[in-house]
Amino acid sequence: MKGFARWIVIVLMVAGVALIAVGVTLGVTIGSSEPTPTPTPTPEAEAEELVPGDANFVASIQINTILTDEDLITAYNEASKEPDIPETVDEALEEIEDEFGIDPRDFSEGVVFGDTESDDYFGAIVTGTFDPEALIESIEEATGEETAISTYKGYQIYTMTVEDEAVAICFLSDDTVAVGQADAVKDIIDVKEGDKSCLSGRGYDTYTALGDVWIKGAVELPEETMSEILDEILEEGEIPGLEAFEDIEVAGFGLDKEGENISLQIKLYFSNAESAEDAEDVISSIITLLPLISPDIPPEVADLLEELSISRSDSWLTITLEITVDEIEELIEALEEA
Repeated sequence: MKGFARWIVIVLMVAGVALIAVGVTLGVTIGSSEPTPTPTPTPEAEAEELVPGDANFVASIQINTILTDEDLITAYNEASKEPDIPETVDEALEEIEDEFGIDPRDFSEGVVFGDTESDDYFGAIVTGTFDPEALIESIEEATGEETAISTYKGYQIYTMTVEDEAVAICFLSDDTVAVGQADAVKDIIDVKEGDKSCLSGRGYDTYTALGDVWIKGAVELPEETMSEILDEILEEGEIPGLEAFEDIEVAGFGLDKEGENISLQIKLYFSNAESAEDAEDVISSIITLLPLISPDIPPEVADLLEELSISRSDSWLTITLEITVDEIEELIEALEEA
């Protein structure tokens, strides 16, 4: 799994470095507090509709849109880098193509999912324009492993072992490929064939509520996970009201760019409305008090905090930020000077 996942990570990192260079932030839309009906997959189902119901985490990235955005390309190309980092986006993409025989710009969207409580359940559904036979040959050449072919419900599954991990690949259609651990790939096929339920519930609600954006993700959080995170934070000192965050059941994140405007969204669903209200008070207090207790904060950062929008609807808490590319560049300059 690690070998092929490395390719996915490289693509995400190239996009991520560009986003960070331009300066990326946060925002979210309020969704209904009632769960949406479980979507019914069809042969033409969107990638997100093929995510199995066993997943508790789902995220997507508009790969081609991000890698071809002129603002992000310029920001990455002009950013200072370590000597071993490609100087330009084109150089970075050429390195990926040379090593793996794949041009990431051929892929339009990648949807990844998994179970955060298990190391044995991870999958990805990627759409784009590619030649299945050439793609398999490229992967074999890059990994030095030949694929074994099996059939599952009429679909061919290519399996290879990379760094002691089994990677399964299945072409669901001319423009959609499933990748991941074998169980996850078979579950995708089951969903596509109507033999297994697709993702639904609060996690799916949060994910879809983020809309059609560049990057988004949602994760269902077990109670013990939030407790462990808060315990680590509280080791540095007591923060009044922070216990309210133990009641977060789902967390979502979305990022989008339209022209010069970047919007970031965080959406949190709590087990009860009281905890959501307490969390809202804590965040609002931090935003208000931080410039006062930390007078050395650059004015650009203080202005950014003032632009954060916090809203609550029952058990949903939403944090939104709208910012321009120019404002982000100014913020980066201010932080570098500080």
